[in-house]
Amino acid sequence: MSFTSQFALVLLGVGIATAVVAGAVAWFETQRADTQQQLDSGAGAARLTESLVRMETATHSQQFACEVAALPATAKAITAGSAPLIAAEVKADAATAFGGQTLVFAGVQGQVLGQAPTTTVPGLAGVLAQARSGSPNCAAGTGGFFATSGSRQLLGVGAAPVSGGAEVVVLTPVDATVLRFAQQLVNSADSSSSNLLVISGRLAQPGRVAGIRYPAGSRLPGALREALPAGGGPGKATIGGIEYAVAEQPLRTAGGATVATLIVAEATGAIGPTVGQLALPLAEAVAGVLLVGMVIVFLLVEHFLNGPLRRLDIAVQRLGIDAYAAPVDIDGAEEITRLAANFDIMRKHLRRQLLLATGRTVIASTLTGNAPVEQALSQVLGSLANLLDADIALLLIRPQSQTPRSFLLSTGVPEPAPTWADLEGSQGIVATLVREPRFLVRSHLSSLERSSIEVQMGLRDCLAEPLRREERDLGVLIVGNKHQPYLEEDYTLCSAVADQIVVAVEKSTRLAASQREATTDAMTGLYNYRFLVGYLDQQVNVAERVSSPLSVLMLDLDHFKAVNDSYGHPGGDRVLRHFASLMLDTIRKSDLAARYGGEEFVVVMANTSRSDAEVVADKIRSAVEAMAVKLDDGSEVRLTVSIGGVTFPEGSRGARNLLDLADRALYAAKRNGRNCVEFLDLAATAGEPVSG
Repeated sequence: MSFTSQFALVLLGVGIATAVVAGAVAWFETQRADTQQQLDSGAGAARLTESLVRMETATHSQQFACEVAALPATAKAITAGSAPLIAAEVKADAATAFGGQTLVFAGVQGQVLGQAPTTTVPGLAGVLAQARSGSPNCAAGTGGFFATSGSRQLLGVGAAPVSGGAEVVVLTPVDATVLRFAQQLVNSADSSSSNLLVISGRLAQPGRVAGIRYPAGSRLPGALREALPAGGGPGKATIGGIEYAVAEQPLRTAGGATVATLIVAEATGAIGPTVGQLALPLAEAVAGVLLVGMVIVFLLVEHFLNGPLRRLDIAVQRLGIDAYAAPVDIDGAEEITRLAANFDIMRKHLRRQLLLATGRTVIASTLTGNAPVEQALSQVLGSLANLLDADIALLLIRPQSQTPRSFLLSTGVPEPAPTWADLEGSQGIVATLVREPRFLVRSHLSSLERSSIEVQMGLRDCLAEPLRREERDLGVLIVGNKHQPYLEEDYTLCSAVADQIVVAVEKSTRLAASQREATTDAMTGLYNYRFLVGYLDQQVNVAERVSSPLSVLMLDLDHFKAVNDSYGHPGGDRVLRHFASLMLDTIRKSDLAARYGGEEFVVVMANTSRSDAEVVADKIRSAVEAMAVKLDDGSEVRLTVSIGGVTFPEGSRGARNLLDLADRALYAAKRNGRNCVEFLDLAATAGEPVSG
């Protein structure tokens, strides 16, 4: 579509949409304002009702209590302590009280000294205790609190102190008369407002909502309970076809706890905008449409013509300075968009050729560097995935005789990544490639080729290259989930990388084998004497630096020469290998076992005290005593082991020659009858020479 047609359609659409949105905004804004006004009116009615109830009960009680407490006759009667005098004074003071109020003179301990009228008030002791815990305030118009009697009657309470620690307490019941008075003042025109007094979820006084009378003790109407927000504030409810704005105000004790809740339900009119309410928002919307129309004309020209041309010019300049990575994604007039798309195709082609050339160099440098082989291969996988624009890359190296440990490296595979055993046991395309590595290209894997493993990894398509060297299959390289079909250059790159990986893996294998031969005993697989000496030097240095114990065990198979004489060296070698395997199974993983020479072995236990080392040594001795080695001729060989041990730095001032000391302990075990464990006490032998 040409720019002119786009311009006309967009302008028309924006105009219509703007008009519709403006009308909707005006309507909903009027609705919101009307609703908020009703909620605010309900909240104001609740606050006003609470103030009136407080003024008529709690505040009035406080003022009356302060007036009585200020009378000299009151203080005189209480100070005298005469019951008749107190009774006469409280009766005289109560004569000036409002109807229904109770006047109480309370002593220092909260006991009732006098009361008028003398009618029993249930739970009076608890109310007096609350009065004593409060902070009486005789300032004008302040003070007072609410409490409930034993009969759950809500009371407005006022308290004022009298000399000597006594108090004057006034109790004013919050009854239907008080509530009606407050309701009439809030809404004198009609009965559209209903105030409800709630204690523990039930009405304390009869109430009327939507023409229905609710007796005292009944539960609050469900519609009102659901309308009140949990965090406070006003709400809305519909009862009997009448909409109410509902708000609540707590009535609190002297300690600030809510003892009752005053709920006001105020009837509201139907919500709906009037012509006057809509006039201003609609006028603003019309003015906005005219303004938006003028802005749209400018933006369309800027968006479809000027802007795209500037961005295309910048893209051409970037190519001039070899910036091929930034895409040329220009959305404008049809002609400009088509020109930009063709330009971006050229940019992608140039960028890909540059990336492939650079990537081959980086991969070759990584694989020929000094980094550990697994670290280098992980970096290569990441580079290869970026070069081929793939989401997933896997490198699977099969276990060989030279490399008994398999590799399974991946990038882009969601955690947890599958293990080698998972792959071998599955039925998908990856398991097939693990068992029989071969070249494979799939733009889309079929349902038979995608097992749960492929689904877990998110593998939908793949390009696989076998890792092969001199007719030996080492594994397979897999990349997958490319966003466009694989090209010939993708095959070439994967093949070249696979050849480099094979060379790197074989180099690492040869290096690992050389290191293993230099540090391990060929027959038993344990570390050799050369490695043992260097390792022990390091552990002694660590023990000296951090003041930690280090224990060394020297082991010698008892009468091993008889085994060689009776069964030959092949039989003796089998016994040594079996003993080495048993020893590795018995000691801890953190301990090091080495062949010292002949039938002598050494165990180095870092951060191990003498008592712990003795336990390990006796465990080895018991295991060897129970060991039976079967030879090729069916005969069994049983033998025992003597163990000597030494712990550093107990009783010593330096590292000394721990191997010679352990050897001395071993000779002590031999002298003591063999098949036993002897530890050398370094403190006791501090002055003795060490034998060579």
